[in-house]
Formats: sequence, C-alpha cells, structure tokens
Amino acid sequence: MKSRNRLLWIKLHIYFSCFFLPIAILYIATGVVYLFDIEGGVDEQVEYSISLPKGLPSSEQETLKVISPIVQPEEITLPADFYLEDEYIGWYGYKRQVYLEPSEDKQSAILHVKEHDLWHQFLLIHKGHAGPLFWLSAIMLGTSLLFSLISGLVVAFAVPKFRKAAVQFTSLGLIALVAAFFMGG
Repeated sequence: MKSRNRLLWIKLHIYFSCFFLPIAILYIATGVVYLFDIEGGVDEQVEYSISLPKGLPSSEQETLKVISPIVQPEEITLPADFYLEDEYIGWYGYKRQVYLEPSEDKQSAILHVKEHDLWHQFLLIHKGHAGPLFWLSAIMLGTSLLFSLISGLVVAFAVPKFRKAAVQFTSLGLIALVAAFFMGG
C-alpha cells in the first residue's frame, strides 16, 4: 500500500475514533454497569387515581382524553413511544414514563408519572429507548467501530512487520469467539 493511501486510512481511523469516543464511553459504561444489574431508578413519581366508566382506553387518542383533565400535556411532555398492553397503557421515553395501571375490574386506574434519574436515562439510551437521534447515533457508532477495526487491520496488513501478527491475532480472536459461543449456556 502506498504511504499516501496508508496515511488516508490512518487519518480516517483517527477522525472516526475521536468523534465517536464520547458515545462509545457512554455505551461501554452503561453496558458494563447493567451487567451488574444496576439500572438506576426514579427521581420523582406522582400518582393520580382515575375513574374509567367506559373501561380501558383502546388507543392513544382515547388515553389522552382520559388523562387530559388530570395531567395537561403542556405541563408534562409525553414521551414519543406509546404502548398499549393488557396491564399497562402509556408513553415511555428515556426521561419519563407516563402510564395507566388499571384495576382488576378495569373501571379505574392509577396514572403514574415517573421522572427517570440520570443513570436510568443513560441505561435507556443504551437500550435504544431514547428516540431517533440516539438510535441513529448508535447505528453510526457501530458502523464507526467496525470501520475502525477494519482500518486498523488494513494498516496492519500494509506494514510487513505487523502482517503475521495481524493474521495470528485475528485468528485467535475468531477462535475465542467460537469457543465462547459453544461454551456459553
């Protein structure tokens, strides 16, 4: 490989690595801490009792009508992700969760408004619940990481004294991955 092309690969490797380093640190830290079951929690929680004479709402619009006399959307920004399940109905985002917890007879519910603490927000970013910008940045981080690893390999193969070691360590990494896969439970 010509030294000019090698220098281009090195520059790209540097630029991508430096740009994505902050979000990589976030994903690494939250992933490692999550492995130890540290998930963060709730900073603030408010609950309201709601009567449901018509039963559980069956859409986002109906749910908005039910909660609007109690919680004004102008006062509390509702997260973008709406979910409708048998047990819970509401909105979920990395900053807050607003949901109805219905009673057994489905004629009343508790409206929960939970403000997530900072650590829980970081965890939800890690898990992909922080909206399209963080989702896109995670895809870009993954792509950048792949590019950085491949560019490191390309540069190693371009330098004759590193070529043999590059083949050996790439093979060793592949063997370790396959062994871990088959040994895992």
